[in-house]
Amino acid sequence: MSEIHSATRAVKDAVAGLEAHASLNLVTELNQQVALAMAESLDQTAEVGRGPLHGLPLIVKANIAVEGMRHDGGCPALAGNIAGGDAGVVQRLCDAGAIPLAIANLHELAFGTTSANAHFGSVGNPHDPTRMTGGSSGGTAAAIGAGIFKIGLGTDTGGSGRIPAGFCGCAGLRPTTGRYPGDGILKLTDTLDTISIMAADMAHLARLDAAIMSEPVAGPADTGKIRLAVVADPFWRGINREMTALGRRALAELADAGVTIVETDAPQIESLTEAAGFPIALHETERNWQKSARELAGLSLGEFADRIASPDVRGLYQMMARGETPGEAAYRAAMDQHRPDLQKAFAALFAETGADALIFPTLVRSAPPIDETEMIDLDGESLPLFPTMTRRELPASIAGLPALSLPAGQCADKLPFAMELVAPAGTDRDLLAIGRALEPLLN
Repeated sequence: MSEIHSATRAVKDAVAGLEAHASLNLVTELNQQVALAMAESLDQTAEVGRGPLHGLPLIVKANIAVEGMRHDGGCPALAGNIAGGDAGVVQRLCDAGAIPLAIANLHELAFGTTSANAHFGSVGNPHDPTRMTGGSSGGTAAAIGAGIFKIGLGTDTGGSGRIPAGFCGCAGLRPTTGRYPGDGILKLTDTLDTISIMAADMAHLARLDAAIMSEPVAGPADTGKIRLAVVADPFWRGINREMTALGRRALAELADAGVTIVETDAPQIESLTEAAGFPIALHETERNWQKSARELAGLSLGEFADRIASPDVRGLYQMMARGETPGEAAYRAAMDQHRPDLQKAFAALFAETGADALIFPTLVRSAPPIDETEMIDLDGESLPLFPTMTRRELPASIAGLPALSLPAGQCADKLPFAMELVAPAGTDRDLLAIGRALEPLLN
């Protein structure tokens, strides 16, 4: 039997859930009438003709195209930009029976980690509305964390999918770069950006990936055959004492269940990430948005920047419009030297440890207060929020590796705790299988 017997009922329940949680600013637009029409049509489909995601409402981040909906990245400068068709991933999910119902709020233009959107309002954490969701895919993660949706789409540049998944208590996958179609996205960078998938649990996450790839659903791996590497430097550095303690407790539970844990260090990963990260991110974002501002809004990059609502994002775009970004030489060094060296370092690390994946806490601390968007407190030390939250997420993004954030219990303040797994390129199905095996052990 299908999981959902009435697609129409599922859509109506999701709409009611969004209305009940309206104060969280989860969505910027509803596709209610179209979604209901899709649901009614699906309800007429014979059981044998139903897709693997039959009748599941889908929430889609506002920088991903859904036909007929605003494709604005949560930015007033793009308020008139209407998607003429679905992004490739959205179309594949529709073909599998999913129903795009809502456009998710986000950090404006997906350029930030808090989902504090000055135009639509900050996205609130469903576990405590006074706390942030992380970003930039905050609306998608929060809507799933609130129990309104089982599945959703975000994007991940430098942790934009994994961080909010961790803060909001859902599962989130950044696939190997290039695994999913990349069309229909308001991209920041060609090298780092990818659609990411989020779900209420690993079973739904595996179904999402399988639907996108037209592959069988990855089942759970054999726990006794899983080998995980703990790379203390850099992945267990820069987190607070609670994350360290919870992470170590999770490792002990996994070891008790038969998972092999090996410990090592690879400090070169952080230095190579620092050398490659911002030259790639800023150079490519400037290049892409010089073109996109003109094509989508008929504006120069400077004119476009002045119409961005959120001060942090506006400042970054104004800086790019002034040409104050790493130049061609720094960009070429990042792409031709530092990024390949980082990929080689990861390959050597996996070869030396024999690990299926690296494992570490996703978050540096539990979700901070929603209005603390510039600095973050770690055990009494005040640090710049953006680099502190992204420094351990960026390595997988730059190297193009698959990374999975997996719910792993609660912090002392009852907010979600999560563990992250990073695996070799192209092993996404194996990573999902590992996640499915670890999920019941961590929760």
